Amino acid sequence: MRPRPIDQTLIEKEENKIPRWDRKRDGDPEYRKYWNEVGRPLRRKMIAEREEKGRLKAKERRHSRKKD
Repeated sequence: MRPRPIDQTLIEKEENKIPRWDRKRDGDPEYRKYWNEVGRPLRRKMIAEREEKGRLKAKERRHSRKKD
């Protein structure tokens, strides 16, 4: 990918077309703010819920073995 000429800046609409991953990787301050305030807490919540499901499943397996 060729770099943009220095004298050209992106139009705001074009800036929004850039995937979030690329904006995060490039250190976009607006995306960093979004990630810290919204994205990271959502991800942590999702991971915690997944771990809790795993713990409950394991607990059910242990209880079902004891009954047999």
